[in-house]
Amino acid sequence: MAYEFRLPDIGEGLHEAEILSWFKGVGDYVKENENMVEVQTDKAVVEISSPVAGIVQSFTAEVGEVVRVGDVLFTVLEESQVQPEPVYVNKQAPNHQDWLKGQRLATQASIGILPKKRVIAAPSVRKLARELGVAITEVTPSGNGGKVTEEDVRNFKKQAEEETAAFEDALAIEAAAAVLQESVLTKEPDENREPIRGVRRKIYENMKLSKSTAVHCSGMDEVLITKLVELKNQLQPHAEKNGVRLTYLPFIVKAAAKALKRHPIFNATVDDERMEIVFKKQIHIGMATSTNEGLIVPVIRDADKKSVLEIAREIQNLSARARERKLKPHELTGSTFTISNTGAKGGWFATPIINYPEVAILGVHSIKKKPIVQNDQIVIGEVMGMSITFDHRIIDGEPANAFMEEIHSYLEKPELFILDGC
Repeated sequence: MAYEFRLPDIGEGLHEAEILSWFKGVGDYVKENENMVEVQTDKAVVEISSPVAGIVQSFTAEVGEVVRVGDVLFTVLEESQVQPEPVYVNKQAPNHQDWLKGQRLATQASIGILPKKRVIAAPSVRKLARELGVAITEVTPSGNGGKVTEEDVRNFKKQAEEETAAFEDALAIEAAAAVLQESVLTKEPDENREPIRGVRRKIYENMKLSKSTAVHCSGMDEVLITKLVELKNQLQPHAEKNGVRLTYLPFIVKAAAKALKRHPIFNATVDDERMEIVFKKQIHIGMATSTNEGLIVPVIRDADKKSVLEIAREIQNLSARARERKLKPHELTGSTFTISNTGAKGGWFATPIINYPEVAILGVHSIKKKPIVQNDQIVIGEVMGMSITFDHRIIDGEPANAFMEEIHSYLEKPELFILDGC
């Protein structure tokens, strides 16, 4: 019996994977520990190798299909089971002399030397056949003694004309159909289609689940971050000496982590089957990161226990490997809260979609110089758009406002990072 390889549990809580590509085909030889298949798990690409050597016998799924954990993925006929192909002798093969005889008959027929058919007909009938262009040898006789009559010739002529007319009609219909089919096939399609696969398929499923389950409600505001801009610029040289490119995101992650400690309802998930809110003891923040394949969400674990510089270094590392699709499954799972950063080229506001079953997501957007009022004076300040979407089933508007205000405080007054400890 061939060895059956079943899809293992290759990540935290994963139940299925999509086939991205097969490295071997049926009938190919595969070595032990040689890569067999590439699969897409929850936004991570994983290569799976064969634990045995032998001949690949079968696959159970095509590229693009989803296989569940525990299902047979492929079978391999191990080396010890491979037997040499037996050689069979066909005792029913045609006799050589018979074959030569058949070939001779076929050749005679092709050059027209087979015996001619004898025709009995009066000279007048033969003359009539010649005048009408009828091959008298093809006419079926109806006269006495097998004689071809004048009526036989005329009937043959009439039937031949009718058959010719019918044949020409059929040709005309066939030609018209061919023209119509060609016009259909060569017509420029009105649309192009492509299958939804890979990361896009996961995004499709997660977004659909989130919007069809949670009750989304979004709040928006502007944050004056002039002091944060100054602080980042002051710290940038220090960060570069440590090999880190400092952006605003590490400060935002840190501010969110601090706010989550004071507002634990936002650091939770929903267990719909048991109708329970699951409060998380750790603060693991996911970062929605754009790649060529689509959005993926690498996770910064224990963000509340790390300094801004440590978070910046981790963001730099995770983002680079995310775009190269080199993240491991555990680096893409287990988030308790998510931040969506539309970046400097993004819009001013947006309504981010909750990374279900989490209960809220923070959206941070572009930073612009804008006129603001300070001490009854109009001054120019650095302002950032910010939004939060929360699951209104379990979070009301007032706590959402308080949570946003807490994040405001840290971003507008970054000295609080020092006061509260990083």
